[in-house]
Amino acid sequence: MDKEELLREVKGILSRGGFVIGEPLRRSMVFDLIARRDSTILILKILLNADSLRGEMAREMKILAHQFKGAPLVVCLKTGAGENMRGVIYSRHGVPVISLETFWDLIIEETPPMVFVAPGGFYVNLNGKKLRDIREARGISLGELARMVGVSRKAIQLYEAGMSATVDMALRLEEVLGEELIEPIDLFHYSDFTEHENSFSKIMFEDVYRRLVDMGYDVFLTLKCPFEAISKDREEVMLTGFEKSEKALKIKTQNIRIFSEILGKRGFIVMSESSYEDYNGVAIIRKKEIMSYTKEELKKTVEERSSI
Repeated sequence: MDKEELLREVKGILSRGGFVIGEPLRRSMVFDLIARRDSTILILKILLNADSLRGEMAREMKILAHQFKGAPLVVCLKTGAGENMRGVIYSRHGVPVISLETFWDLIIEETPPMVFVAPGGFYVNLNGKKLRDIREARGISLGELARMVGVSRKAIQLYEAGMSATVDMALRLEEVLGEELIEPIDLFHYSDFTEHENSFSKIMFEDVYRRLVDMGYDVFLTLKCPFEAISKDREEVMLTGFEKSEKALKIKTQNIRIFSEILGKRGFIVMSESSYEDYNGVAIIRKKEIMSYTKEELKKTVEERSSI
């Protein structure tokens, strides 16, 4: 199976699962698809080998997922260690990686995976509260349960506090207590994200970025996406593009329009000079305008010039 075949398979699964799909008009290095079903948003990268996902690509996937309250996900055939196992979550630069079969189970069968790979082997998440409640209800001490399953008292404390367990240990606990303790992993809600301060050096329209920050926006650079940044304040998130030439507006505005409609967000493009006030329904803001605007004036202009 090549990349295009895999991409078609993923799109077919998403469509069958009731997702609306957005695809860049030109191949994006960061993501291949953004998909939405109700409040669930997925930022998807389709790869033959997950090892080809570079750190900067993963970073931008996580930025998008965090700002749009979605989840980054890589669907691929294999990692460097070999073919991906069905029902197992791998990871690359902090982004979850799953096989096409696992993706089918997740979207069509609504069966989330339970096992993930981490240093040392295969692990699962335990319901720590349920473990503690069962132990206490049966009058079993921490030490007694530890001896029953062959671990330390401290390990049982950590399991009850939420620490993951190896698959073997989790199955041993379930067997000893006669209860299901392993929890499915929610790939639709992603929280493993920490963003560092952006570096503005050598960035096109650096002064405009700084002006947006001065207005009170948090500006997240997405330099390998179909748009260059996400501008966010307490009220809204806006897709933000920068373009020097009107010749490139067609593709840029079509991309922003596609993802604005799917994500329910406004977008705008800043240009040094332009004869347009909007293009494909996307607001065009001249650089001299934005440099003199207040935040309220910018929002009003984007709203007036947008038809998305």
